[in-house]
Amino acid sequence: MKKKQIIILLVIAVLIVMTVVGILLFKNNKSNNEDAIKFKEEYEALNGTVREGTNNTYRDIEISKNNPIKYVDAKETLKVLKSDKAIIYVGAEWCPWCRNAVPVLFEVAKSYDVKTIYYLDLDDEKSLFEIKDGKAVETRHGTDSYYDLLEKLDSVLDSYTLTENGKTYETGEKRIYMPFIITIKDGKIVDTHTGTVELDKGQTSYDELTSKQHDELVNIYSKMFEKIYTKINNTCNEESCS
Repeated sequence: MKKKQIIILLVIAVLIVMTVVGILLFKNNKSNNEDAIKFKEEYEALNGTVREGTNNTYRDIEISKNNPIKYVDAKETLKVLKSDKAIIYVGAEWCPWCRNAVPVLFEVAKSYDVKTIYYLDLDDEKSLFEIKDGKAVETRHGTDSYYDLLEKLDSVLDSYTLTENGKTYETGEKRIYMPFIITIKDGKIVDTHTGTVELDKGQTSYDELTSKQHDELVNIYSKMFEKIYTKINNTCNEESCS
């Protein structure tokens, strides 16, 4: 009888553990899906619209609702930088360079079966500067976590300058220029890439990349990904694909 009771208790314990794990997995998947949909809506909302204060029209992009995006803030990004393996994308939906980078980034991520790309939008956290009386003046101080992130990434960042009438003004800070891709392995920064690729004469950042530029960016991202992930071997014969 005692042995039977022990078995029953063990079965109950296993069922409880399985239930808790299932709930946690469900919540995590739901959260990831909500982030993916939010990202899709934010980026696609600007399709065909004119950027305020300019004559530039945003190119149309289509993003899958099953994309790998997970939103993080600066504080959470500091934790992600300690991960065993991770891809971080710093960008914003209004950034034309980012809108060209995202479809290529997702294409490469799929070929390496990357399930999560951590997305950091610093619009509400970064410092802001304006040129006043011939100097770069800070008009908004960044969050503490933002400055901690700048310190952590110091060796891979460039100085932040403002330009007006052909004159350059130093802010005394470094900047995370967008789009900015970071690959992490064993808690260390393996590689980074800023921007996309060089544009052709007469081409603007609001224009779609040419097929040659697309392939060039695919190559750049692939070299970054292959340092921490293994590419899926999608090969086919007369009977099947693997």
